[in-house]
Amino acid sequence: MRDSTDIPALWDVIPQLFLLPLKGSGIVVLLVFSALAAFLSPLIFKIMLVFAVIKYGMEILQNTAIGVVEAPELSFKVLNENYQLPFKQLALLLLPAFLLYQVDSFVSFIIVSNIIVFYLFALPASVMTLAYTDSFFAAINPFSLLSLIRRIGWTYGILYVFLLLLNGGASAAYYFLFDYSTASLFFEILFQIYFTWVMYAMMGYVLYQYHEEIGYDLPNDSDEVNEDYIDFTDFNKLVEDENYQAAEAVLGDLLLQNLDNLDLRMKFHKLLKISGNNKQLLAVSIGTIARFIEARKLVDAVNIYLDCIKIDASFRPDSAEYYLPLAAEMRRMRLYKQAVELTSGFHQRYPDSDYIPHLYLLVSKILIEDLSQNDKAKAVLSFLNKKYPGHEIEPEVESYNQFLAKVMG
Repeated sequence: MRDSTDIPALWDVIPQLFLLPLKGSGIVVLLVFSALAAFLSPLIFKIMLVFAVIKYGMEILQNTAIGVVEAPELSFKVLNENYQLPFKQLALLLLPAFLLYQVDSFVSFIIVSNIIVFYLFALPASVMTLAYTDSFFAAINPFSLLSLIRRIGWTYGILYVFLLLLNGGASAAYYFLFDYSTASLFFEILFQIYFTWVMYAMMGYVLYQYHEEIGYDLPNDSDEVNEDYIDFTDFNKLVEDENYQAAEAVLGDLLLQNLDNLDLRMKFHKLLKISGNNKQLLAVSIGTIARFIEARKLVDAVNIYLDCIKIDASFRPDSAEYYLPLAAEMRRMRLYKQAVELTSGFHQRYPDSDYIPHLYLLVSKILIEDLSQNDKAKAVLSFLNKKYPGHEIEPEVESYNQFLAKVMG
């Protein structure tokens, strides 16, 4: 599972996303669909092509949602597998019209208008939710959509602006090709399909970039989980139905049978995070953090710890041995203040620990080199001098003391 900190931001890959429909299978499918739509007159064929365009767009979204910035091969399987997705998305697009049809008074018009404004803003989130849950009801659940938008943050606003510009891009292309001939119709359709597929690619990539925050699982290329051995069918169905309590029970049973399975633990952590079961999340995370540290998956351990302190600022690992690797990884991740906060009071919590000298030396380095908090560093170094004379860290402590004497006067 790739850590989200290693994934380039959306704005860094926009050129690749714009090129996606123009490379490999993408350009072939784009030309074929555009030609068929322009030159075939029967309405039934045009309707079928609309569904095919949406389905292929969803395939592009699902590709970029796992980090594959390539257009999928066009095949019978691609167009027919999960064939219900285009119908569900079409229902999403027609939802505002359906709501307006229900209006029978001024008050209902005001209410419906506000609902429509919200759903127009949340439409990208709705399409993304539909893509990774395959659930229409999850895609129109305002609480799920608001949660997704909140987890993505400002990037959602950037994505929305790009989608608006892309949607207008097709209209601009039509304006320049205003001569209503078969040729101009071909290019109008081509631009419309092209910009639509770029929009799908962007939405998928945002899912990929924020998969950890969202709780969206990438395909696992490690050998830690044997998908043939562990059956997630019931679990996936419960998550799609947003029956998180039952999903927790199913996954909890699986975890009890596979306590050292890190991927199961991460899946369980994400489920608890999404469902808001904070008490269970804190309880389970103690063992989860320990196992991730022991497996040297330190970035994951740090991210789980950060989730925990958002819920309870006093949360800490349950063993002294885990503080130093966590703090060191936090420093590598430039989480300097969080690293210092983690170690605060360690000598009182574990007064006889052999980890105190090296841990507090690390804290001193962070305070001096990263945070420029020399006064605090001086106090920590003074503590180390008094408490651990003759320790192997003494030369480094003395070196930092000399440095502080020069810079502080």
